[in-house]
Amino acid sequence: MERIQVTVDDVVPGDPDDAFDAMLRFDRYHQWWPNALPIKCEEHKNSFIGDKLLIRPYPFVHVGWKLHSYDPGRAIIIHYYKGMHTGMGVWTFTEADDGKVVIAFEIDILPKNRLYNWAYKIFHVEKSHIRHVQMVISSLAGYIRNPSLDKSEDAA
Repeated sequence: MERIQVTVDDVVPGDPDDAFDAMLRFDRYHQWWPNALPIKCEEHKNSFIGDKLLIRPYPFVHVGWKLHSYDPGRAIIIHYYKGMHTGMGVWTFTEADDGKVVIAFEIDILPKNRLYNWAYKIFHVEKSHIRHVQMVISSLAGYIRNPSLDKSEDAA
């Protein structure tokens, strides 16, 4: 099976704690998540552990994240529990110079079966995943710079 192991990161203006807090709260992703990647918080718990998020990067394609664990302010570990992948991802938030934060997402995923393995090759899943993570980091960066731009208020 074709494994995808890649890290996507960017240095953006903002505070690591703000970035961590926004990423930890699956139930609030609607406030900042990119519109091009529809999401739904499927399950939310007060402890955050076990929260579930469904992402639809393409019509008829979905990816489920389940929050496995976190290290406050530093890292969030998710498991891919639904969709074509199995494996894990780790979000990290590191303070950089001049009031900036390094936001990184490291993935280690496999296709769940031979059909998905074929799709990985044909549809360049690794490149799509990288592009989508870059979109998420960009949206998160905009939100932590200016949380008053909460997208959910626009819908009201």
